[in-house]
Amino acid sequence: MDLADVADKLNKILSAKDKPQSFLFAGPKGSGKTSAARILAKTVNCLKPEKGEACNSCDNCEEIDKGRAIDIIEMDGASNRGIEDVRNLKDKVYLSPSKLKYKVFIIDEVHMLTKDAFNALLKLIEEPPKHTMFVLCTTDAEKIPDTVMSRLVRIDFRRGGREELRHSLDKVIKGEKIVLDKTGIDFILDRSDGSFRNLQRSLNEIVLNFGTELTLTEVKKFFLDKGGSYNEADFEADLILGKAGVILEKLEKMADEGRDLTDFRQRLMKYFQTKVLAVFGVGEEIKSKMSVTELQRWIELLIRCARQEKETEIDQLPLQLAVIDFLEDESGGEEAKRVETEINDEKKNKTKAEPAPKARAVEKKEESKTEIINIDVSGVSLEKISQFWGNVLMAIKPFNHSVEAFLRASRPIKLDGRHLVVEVFYPFHKDRLEEPKNRQIVEMGLQKALGVELVFDCILSKSKKQPLVIKNDTPIESVSEELVESKKDKADLYDVAKDIFG
Repeated sequence: MDLADVADKLNKILSAKDKPQSFLFAGPKGSGKTSAARILAKTVNCLKPEKGEACNSCDNCEEIDKGRAIDIIEMDGASNRGIEDVRNLKDKVYLSPSKLKYKVFIIDEVHMLTKDAFNALLKLIEEPPKHTMFVLCTTDAEKIPDTVMSRLVRIDFRRGGREELRHSLDKVIKGEKIVLDKTGIDFILDRSDGSFRNLQRSLNEIVLNFGTELTLTEVKKFFLDKGGSYNEADFEADLILGKAGVILEKLEKMADEGRDLTDFRQRLMKYFQTKVLAVFGVGEEIKSKMSVTELQRWIELLIRCARQEKETEIDQLPLQLAVIDFLEDESGGEEAKRVETEINDEKKNKTKAEPAPKARAVEKKEESKTEIINIDVSGVSLEKISQFWGNVLMAIKPFNHSVEAFLRASRPIKLDGRHLVVEVFYPFHKDRLEEPKNRQIVEMGLQKALGVELVFDCILSKSKKQPLVIKNDTPIESVSEELVESKKDKADLYDVAKDIFG
């Protein structure tokens, strides 16, 4: 529901004789949940409410506005998620308010609480003292237990529509006596991403930088300084031209300058969403040289970025990986096909040299059980692979840069026959390396660097051990020659190398 509906519903609820004491505000980030919870706290404690709204002038309202009301208790569920954190609230719940009529407990990101913490919270909201109110805020209502949900009055929030955002912004501009024309207001609205919080924060920062009399030039300069000179249109142009190096360098520069990469990613999502909708005649008519499939693929990568931003301290890395993946999928498809073709060709050559099907019937039956081809790996050991791991990376890099980057942040830990196990330290590295296309690339790189066929697998580390330190820079050819010398087959070196490298 929109903000007007939320306000109407809250007014009706709070005007009732028997007010509920426990609420759930559910909705996306920036949709106004926490702000609404604070307004609710002020409204129920206002000494002179007007038509269900706080007067904003009585002693209680002023104390709450200035953040001095000790009877309004806020808790972050993401940081205080354990049972002890909830138990600590119990003492405060049963104490009478120091000044206000109600003690209001606002718990943000409540879905992050543990199971035991939810059980403790349930006991508090089942039969709360008459002087208390609970407002639980969440971006993921599905994670809240049904037992808790059944005790709450749920109100759903959504991102603001353009007119709602404009009304909110106009209200602040009028109240703070800010001078800003319509073009400047529209420019701020375009960059709010439907978030009331982003809208308010941007306006506050602009006023702090340029004062209350603002021009469009100053507003544009603020966003330019915040996100750097690299805008969405320039990014799209570089992406279409496949300028991976240029994009990666610009993202690196933005990070060095302290730009907000999360904000930039959000702007990109909004920009490309508009392009997708335009293809189907929805919204503005903004054409893109990217196909619908390409736009869809890129937006999916941006969504993945949003998840990865929480897993790494390198702000620019998720977006950089997304660029590499997208451009390699678009332009690197031929490389992947070439890898697959080379593997298939080698298998065909080996099949030609094998005995007739009848003579191989028994052997094939045995192979089907073990799925191991009889290949000589006597010259290869885990120590040898670790020693020449840099050469494996050198062999893989021409085929796929991101696969090489993932392997660089890993280390080989076990060799069982021809099965090589590599330890990785991040879940999304493991997921990507296990994709069939990337697995083929790794196995091709192992063969080219070591001269033998190995089956690749990877496991996720349970510790914080560091990846293998790459020290060797020996050319791949010299490694292969050393391994060839160790083979039982004393064939001529040139013929063996020719057989390996083609």
